[in-house]
Amino acid sequence: MANLTDKINGEIIRVYERRRHNAFAARDARIASLYAGYPELEDYDRKLRSAGLARLMSAMEATGGDEGAFDRIASERQTFLSERGIEDGYDKPVFYCRACEDTGRIQNKWCFCRRQILQDILPAYFPDSMSPDHTFAEFNLNLYDSASSDRNHASSAREIMAKNLQAAQFYTSNFFQLQDRQLFFSGDPGTGKTFLMQCIGHRLMEEGVAVIYISAPNLFDLITRYKRLQQSFRPDPDQLEEATMLNNAFLTWDLLLIDDLGTELATQETFAQLLGLLDTRHNRQLATIIASNLKVPDFAKQYDSRIASRLMGNFLIYSFPPGDLRLRHLKEGG
Repeated sequence: MANLTDKINGEIIRVYERRRHNAFAARDARIASLYAGYPELEDYDRKLRSAGLARLMSAMEATGGDEGAFDRIASERQTFLSERGIEDGYDKPVFYCRACEDTGRIQNKWCFCRRQILQDILPAYFPDSMSPDHTFAEFNLNLYDSASSDRNHASSAREIMAKNLQAAQFYTSNFFQLQDRQLFFSGDPGTGKTFLMQCIGHRLMEEGVAVIYISAPNLFDLITRYKRLQQSFRPDPDQLEEATMLNNAFLTWDLLLIDDLGTELATQETFAQLLGLLDTRHNRQLATIIASNLKVPDFAKQYDSRIASRLMGNFLIYSFPPGDLRLRHLKEGG
């Protein structure tokens, strides 16, 4: 059975093969369409190929052929293209990645596009996935109450979420320039924390940012599995390789989205895992966004003080207004 690395590499190779096939197929279709509309163009291309071959043969055999034929035909062809608004280079494939021409390598080094392909493939090996409709375009502020919740004219739920939404959009637009990229979303269940977190994830993935979304219970299960396999006397090599790859992604990918922190089984082991994860990502200047039903001060009760200190010291905290939007939506729909 193929191990995980072989499976993923095979998938990446198939992506590149499919991209190159599509590029050449589109080129062939483009040429056929132009030749059908401009038969003279096909004649020019045929004459240019023949003149080019003749020039090569005369150079090799040192014979005195018509050396100016190629340049003359090329000039006439260029005039023909310009007069009809046909872009030169129509006969060349347009690759998805022009840097590596969909080969995945530039001067014996991996092209950046390979990481983007890996980003599309690897999340399938994680237990959680982002909802495709959790995007900024689908975020509906009208689901939040527009009335103030108290007599002191405090901000309404809609006003609070409008500010949170604006902050999230600013975050994605300036992701690479921001110094503080650690966010903590705190609020009751069903208040839109997951939705807004995934909006950020989807938008940044469009920009080529490597993003992982995972719930806290599954995160700690995977880390624990990796640790135990690593410490095993004879671990299954395929399982260890998969666990290592997933664990490394938590520590190295650009953005880690941790949902429902506080719902996992709290143990000294999970405390240490969370502390190590947060410290490693912070030291590597990698971005982390956490969503939790707990408020930051409550973490000092459920976790140890070091974790609460990290959250309050390294994360920008955004509070979400109370009220379960899912229940409200069901009532309005019924």
